[in-house]
Amino acid sequence: MKKTLIAAAALASLAGVAQAQSVTLYGRVDVGFEYVSDVATAGGTDSVSKLQNGGILPSIWGMRGSEDLGNGLKAVFNLESDFGGDTGGSRGLGNISSLFGRQANVGLSGSFGTVLLGRQYSPAILADLGTDPRGFKESFSSLLTYALSQNPSTNGLGAGQNNNGAGIFTSNLISYTTAIGPVTLRAGYGLGEVAGESSDGSTVALGATYAGPVTVSGSYQLIKGTGQEETKRFSAGVAVPFGALTFKAYFAQATGDNLAGVEVSDLQTYALGVNWAWNPANTLTVAYYHGDDDKFNGKSNDIVISNDYALSKRTTLYVQYVHADVDAGANVVGSIAVDRGIVAGEKTSIFGVGLKHDF
Repeated sequence: MKKTLIAAAALASLAGVAQAQSVTLYGRVDVGFEYVSDVATAGGTDSVSKLQNGGILPSIWGMRGSEDLGNGLKAVFNLESDFGGDTGGSRGLGNISSLFGRQANVGLSGSFGTVLLGRQYSPAILADLGTDPRGFKESFSSLLTYALSQNPSTNGLGAGQNNNGAGIFTSNLISYTTAIGPVTLRAGYGLGEVAGESSDGSTVALGATYAGPVTVSGSYQLIKGTGQEETKRFSAGVAVPFGALTFKAYFAQATGDNLAGVEVSDLQTYALGVNWAWNPANTLTVAYYHGDDDKFNGKSNDIVISNDYALSKRTTLYVQYVHADVDAGANVVGSIAVDRGIVAGEKTSIFGVGLKHDF
């Protein structure tokens, strides 16, 4: 009888712990058919048809959770990984091929805000999610330009630190987020952990978002490499709703210095677009992206037309068309379709249709 009472007490204690902690397994698979009219080949250019992973959002899986510590304080964590929905293989961003290459962080959350430690989204990109015309979708948005314009070749990588995930994710990051009325403020510092200069490989990220009758965003990010190499990026955006329509405008400028401290890139990107929720299940987006780097002799102009059809809260059928026009002397990083192998000096058409399912 005594042993039974002890066992019952132990089980009750464990049940209390289980109720106090919440853990969620989540993920997404996004795969579709895509046709690209002109890609670079050994003999010049040719078309290609393929199954494309991440047509609108990345295929991911992860775990997140929280524990109630009392008095409004919670412990939180997030582990998140990429994978290829088209092949089932693992995927990495930049030099990050770890199991949880997207997020691996722990922190505390309360009335003061949230403090996170570890690999996580840059506070800068989180601030701008609502003002890019396509909401930083995985394909054909400002996301790719954001990443490729902020990736110093020796940013921590020369010392094997793998700190910078192309400006989107940052390892060794200490971040703080708080809300003051309709304004959300974000700040983060990523330690480079490079022997010698304490700032080598480091990241400074700041972001602010006002979510009122309109949405206004701004961000700044500084990524240092080893030596004098670094990139600086700032942005500003606005989203204005008008009935079923939401008009968006977004601007960003990214400059990059090489190891000798010489500026080798000054890329300015402009984006305009409108989202039209033309019925409860469908959202049509028309967006224009323009890239102009003062260090190059050419510009890029991209037009995107897409429609997302919500089959349910978790499943979306999407179709999208892109017309990419990149001058022969342009910095191709300014084009939202650069990862599709487009050729400078050619006009490229891209058509895709796919399915995204969240779980």
